[in-house]
Amino acid sequence: MDAYTPPVSTDTMLNIRGITRTYQSGATTLTALDRVTLSCRRGSWTAVMGPSGSGKSTLLNCAAGLDRPDTGQVFLDGQDIASFGEDALTTMRRTDIGFIFQRFNLVAALTAEQNVSLPLRLAGGARARSAGSVTAETLDILGLGDHLHHKPRELSGGQQQRVAVARALATRPRILFADEPTGALDSASARTVLQLLRQLVDRQAQTIMMVTHDPQAAAQADHVTFLRDGRIITTLSGADAGQIAATLAELETER
Repeated sequence: MDAYTPPVSTDTMLNIRGITRTYQSGATTLTALDRVTLSCRRGSWTAVMGPSGSGKSTLLNCAAGLDRPDTGQVFLDGQDIASFGEDALTTMRRTDIGFIFQRFNLVAALTAEQNVSLPLRLAGGARARSAGSVTAETLDILGLGDHLHHKPRELSGGQQQRVAVARALATRPRILFADEPTGALDSASARTVLQLLRQLVDRQAQTIMMVTHDPQAAAQADHVTFLRDGRIITTLSGADAGQIAATLAELETER
């Protein structure tokens, strides 16, 4: 498929079907994902957890179109993005996908306003023309209206992550991916970011898929899917931090 066309919405935002992803390490083939199937409903928050090396980040990257599975399909709103060419994937990532990184990935030389408006300006057209107003509105919603002209080094870790969240949200993405979004934050900043993500789901029906190692963070999600050795072991819904921690500990013990 050479072009990306925004699809007609369905109840399921993300539908991963039987994906496998392997890597070569010398003569050894490493299986990061082994026939993984997972669905995320629109307006829901799914957390992905598991021991180190379980395939969490690979799953997130395949779901976001940053990596390609060897086999299987990844449907975003009904379209199989695993079959897209690079141009179509680039367009999709600029318009329909938001990504929050653990280490913020802000451009050090740009202000908060410039960092957030960057994907809008890259998208061109109407998005670029509205970049100024959308950026100011998004940063204001996140409590950063007074920090538009601050560069990353002038912001706290929590403020930098909120700028990163604002950048991911500026294009009004269909789905938001988050890779350990609180891993580099102190506990107070982490709570602020998690509360913000919860509000996005509850008030704006934002769909979120998040990788985390923190049971407290995962407890904010609607569903928690656990991986081990590249396979889904179980999924909990509405679980508290204690239940999530116990399940994760059990997976670690059984390795």
